Amino acid sequence: MSEQGVGYYELEHGGKSMIRQKQEEVQAFLKEQGWDGWLIYDFRGTNPFATKVFNHGATILSRRWFIWIPAQGDIKILVHDIEFGSFPRLGFEVFKYNGRESLGLELSKLLGGANRIAMEYSPMANNPYVSKVDGGTLELIRSLGVEVVSSGDLLQLFLAWTPEQLDNHLKAAAVLTETKDKAIAYIRQHISEGTPLNEYQLQQYMNDFIESQGMDPGHAPIIGFGPGGGDPHYVPAKTGSKVLEPGDAILMDLFCKAPGDNPFADITWMAHYDTPTERFMKVFNAVLKSRDTAVELLQNRLSQGKLVRGYEVDLTTRKVLIDAGYEANLKHRTGHSLGNVTTHGEAAHFDGFETLDERAVLPGIGITIEPGVYFDDFGVRSEINVYAKADGVDITTALQTVIDIV
Repeated sequence: MSEQGVGYYELEHGGKSMIRQKQEEVQAFLKEQGWDGWLIYDFRGTNPFATKVFNHGATILSRRWFIWIPAQGDIKILVHDIEFGSFPRLGFEVFKYNGRESLGLELSKLLGGANRIAMEYSPMANNPYVSKVDGGTLELIRSLGVEVVSSGDLLQLFLAWTPEQLDNHLKAAAVLTETKDKAIAYIRQHISEGTPLNEYQLQQYMNDFIESQGMDPGHAPIIGFGPGGGDPHYVPAKTGSKVLEPGDAILMDLFCKAPGDNPFADITWMAHYDTPTERFMKVFNAVLKSRDTAVELLQNRLSQGKLVRGYEVDLTTRKVLIDAGYEANLKHRTGHSLGNVTTHGEAAHFDGFETLDERAVLPGIGITIEPGVYFDDFGVRSEINVYAKADGVDITTALQTVIDIV
């Protein structure tokens, strides 16, 4: 095909299409919401969820294509005429269009009089993790007399962990616990021997240990002594990184996953060289309180069978820190879902600050809780992971309750 060198991509073969596996669950969700269906649109990989939902095998797709999942009835596919013959059927009926006018007509037939449909769209771009459909395509769909709502919660049905993935997450979490324990012992050894230790040395020591346990760290841990901890994504340099001194707060953010299609574990742990100041301990205790408030909210809501949405967890947690007087020192959301490719996943985040994440916390999703307070001379963050179930959450990582003094 003459256009292979420009913007084409290949979909990896994934066996049975996930949408076939999840069809009953998706259609039940659509009926419950009162939506007529879910229209998934993609053009050359602009919507990565299309591949996740419908992984049909290795083929070239150089034109726009659509998946229509009605609340009741059969799933249908719409592709361009030149790719109609090569597109694998896999049990789904495939329709075709060619020109622009044809596209509008065929989409109208595909939707079959639907009034309200879900797409990868977020009102006011409140949630860029979900917002994958361009404005022009939304205009096209709306011109057919259709109301578009966000598919955010539908997508999460395809992001829930399998039992094997949960087990591998727990193994990664155990390695992180051992890593932070070894790091604290390593710091104490340097102090007792009077040997200088800088941020980069500690970072590399921890990263090497994680890899020695057969885990994939993704990238090296975030390590900050004193001022470095005040920058949430601080990266210590190989040369010139800070040497540990008495009075330094020590922030260690570490993460890893089992190799393959497995979710990350991700924690932040705090230590302090010598007795902490009253100011530091006030911040530390406020951060722990805010973290524990998030866990309490999740447990209370889910145990009662009530929905809790990502932004609600963030606002509840943030209020504890604002009430403590730290509003000016808050730089990020409360937590993120755990991904399989990077630490930050695609499911609901605890965020009403950077974005407005209105997605519900659904069973089978792993999310971090990591409130942080940051100053020029130090930062404090406590990060744990929780796994959502129908009746609550399990804390899957080590839970810091006291400061480690080195």
